[in-house]
Amino acid sequence: MCAVLDKAMPRLADHDARRATIVEALWRVIRQAGIADVSVRTVAAEAGMSPTALRYYFPTQDALLTNAMRELVAVASLRVVPLLEAARDRRGVETMLAELLPVGEQGRADQQIYLAFAAHALAFPGLRGISEETGQGIRRLADRAVEIMIASGELRPDLDPERAAASIDALVQGLTFQGCARPALTSPAELRRTLAEHLDLLCRPPRECE
Repeated sequence: MCAVLDKAMPRLADHDARRATIVEALWRVIRQAGIADVSVRTVAAEAGMSPTALRYYFPTQDALLTNAMRELVAVASLRVVPLLEAARDRRGVETMLAELLPVGEQGRADQQIYLAFAAHALAFPGLRGISEETGQGIRRLADRAVEIMIASGELRPDLDPERAAASIDALVQGLTFQGCARPALTSPAELRRTLAEHLDLLCRPPRECE
């Protein structure tokens, strides 16, 4: 039995590696030519395999796109969740929320790809579901950010927590679009500054938190 498992494990690992290669190739196609250029043929060529081989892993274009979008969201979550777990105050919240913005090379690339998926979601129900789930996830992050600032005593007591969270949600998603769609007009430093200034407006002056 152990011998059978030992022989199977490398094949499973290779299967996962090939799927990852295909997904990363699709991301590159989107960045280079846009999502309209995504097809089994173009992604297979970018991945260095035949269309027939690609279809073994992803039988349809819908399956290919859905898996690639879900993997992109999972990769972003791996960066954000530890920052959320470590956040104890407004500073920690800012660090966590900044990770959602296109302020670094990798973050900008990921967000550009994600927005391409989201814009294409009406044509693919699978993408629409992931887009809606991701939007809800960002809102939950905003809710958690407000809870952290309440617990630290920093959130202004005159603010309604739900409205404060809604403003963070809208700001983050708006800055993401602005940073990706108009990068020449919105620098990473400006994105960070706008986020920081908004959190300042939501919080009491530092001397009142002492």
